[in-house]
Amino acid sequence: MAEIVVEIFARVVLEAVAVVITGAIREGIKEHRSKKSIVSSQKQNRSPTKHNRAVLIAASNITFGNDCERLVNIAFKTSQTFPNIMGKYGDVHRYLCEELAKHYPNENFHIIIGQNEKFGFSIDDGQYSAEIKQDRYNVLIFTTKQNSNTKFDTHDANSQMLFKWN
Repeated sequence: MAEIVVEIFARVVLEAVAVVITGAIREGIKEHRSKKSIVSSQKQNRSPTKHNRAVLIAASNITFGNDCERLVNIAFKTSQTFPNIMGKYGDVHRYLCEELAKHYPNENFHIIIGQNEKFGFSIDDGQYSAEIKQDRYNVLIFTTKQNSNTKFDTHDANSQMLFKWN
């Protein structure tokens, strides 16, 4: 009889220990999930609103168009992530001109950036042209023929305008 009582007592103690351990594990998992959701919501609150990628709408040459689309997406992503580096129209314009000049050194590029609701455009003559559209901005990149004796004017009228991502 004593053996049976000891065995029952041992089983009860083991069950109690198992319940305590299971409860502690569940509480630890709940706490971990709670911390994880707090951290993830803090990360979401800190990250700025990301806008859709810019897409190529039209191009005179698919390779040129794809190059422009890639460069515009890099510029816009950088503008959203690091507005101090590339937050103004002039910064993006300069970056696009420098990068395009590496691949097309004998061309004079003109770049027009504008908010979608404010203008539309169409370019017909030029060896290279591309129209890229993003949910907030349109970008037009094109070349023109230039007389070597004519002075090239960059006309930076809107170069100090800031991009508005939020």
